[in-house]
Amino acid sequence: MPFRFFLSFLLSSFFAVAALAGPSCAPHPGFTVIDASHPLTDLGPRDGTPGMTALRNLGVETIIRYYDNVAETLPCKTLVPEETRAVLQAGFSLLAVFQHNNDNPMTFVTPGRGTLDAQRAIELALANGQPSGSAVYFGVDGVDGALQSANYEFAKSNGGPISQAREQTLKTSMGTGSFRKHQEFYDIYREEAATQFGGIAGQHRAEDILPFIDSYFREIATIFNNFGDQTGIRYRIGGYGGGMVCDHLLNSRLVAFCWLSQSKGLAGYQQFEASQKWVMRQELTTVCKGWKFGSGGDFQFDYNTVNPRTPDFGQWNTQVDYAIPFSRPLKRDGVGCYAWRD
Repeated sequence: MPFRFFLSFLLSSFFAVAALAGPSCAPHPGFTVIDASHPLTDLGPRDGTPGMTALRNLGVETIIRYYDNVAETLPCKTLVPEETRAVLQAGFSLLAVFQHNNDNPMTFVTPGRGTLDAQRAIELALANGQPSGSAVYFGVDGVDGALQSANYEFAKSNGGPISQAREQTLKTSMGTGSFRKHQEFYDIYREEAATQFGGIAGQHRAEDILPFIDSYFREIATIFNNFGDQTGIRYRIGGYGGGMVCDHLLNSRLVAFCWLSQSKGLAGYQQFEASQKWVMRQELTTVCKGWKFGSGGDFQFDYNTVNPRTPDFGQWNTQVDYAIPFSRPLKRDGVGCYAWRD
C-alpha cells in the first residue's frame, strides 16, 4: 500500500483531502487483487481463522508486495523469500512493485536513479525466486501531482518560503509527514524550478515531469534488457501511477502494463480509466478493524479490480531457486523484519 506524496488533492484546492473510506473488509465481486505494505506472514487470525485462509475467504487471488532499498521507506516493506514461499504455498499468486521515494519528483530528476532502482529490483527478484517472464512494476506515485502542488504553493506563498501560519494549516489538513515531503520538494522547486523543468517557476504543468519519467524508465529498460541478454532471465516492466502518466508510458512503449492509482485527482484519471488500457485499477484503502498483525496495528490494504481483457498482468505463482543468499532477520524498533546487510 503506497504512501503518496500527492494525497488525492482536489483540483480546486490542492490541499483539501477527501475523507473517503475504502471498500469494507469483506468479499467484493471483481476485487481479486490486493496490495499490502507489511509482510503477510505477520498477519494474525480473524475470528479464529488463520490469516492466510481468512484472506482467501475475501476472494483474494493475487497479492502485490513491494521491493525497496535497504533504507526502507516503511519498516518491513520489502518482500523476502520466506514470505514469497508462504504466500505461494497458501495458493496465491504474487506481483512485485518497486518503490523507494517514487512519490518524489527528485527521484526522477536525479540522473542514474533508474539504473540503481532496476539493479536493486533484479537483485530482489532473484532473491525471491521470481520467475522469468513475470513483471516488476515501478511506482510513479503522483509526481505529476506533486509538481502541480508546488506550483500552487508558489502562488500561495508568492514565491517565498512557507509561512509559519500556513505551515500549521497545511500540517492540519495534510498531516505532518505529508507536509514535510511537500515542503522539501517546494523548497527545491523555489530554487531550481527553471533549471530543472525549464519555463517559468509557478507556471509548470503536470506533463512537464514526463521527460524525466521517460529517462527513468529507459534506464530501467536498459538494465533489464542487458540482464536478459546475459542470463536469459527476462522480466517485463510495469508502471504504477495516474492516468496521464500511465497513458504516456504505454504509448511510448516504456512499459508492458500500467496499474492505475486510486488518486482520482491526478491528471488524466477519467480518460485513462475510460480507455480500458489499465490492467488493474486501485480502490481506496480498506481497514480491517480488529484483524491484527502480530507486530500490532489493524490490517490495511488496497483492493484492486483486474481488467478482464488482461488476466495476465505479470503475476507469478512459482518460486525459482536462483541460489541467491539473503540476510538473516534484523530487528527494527522491536519489530522483526528482514533487510539486506550491506
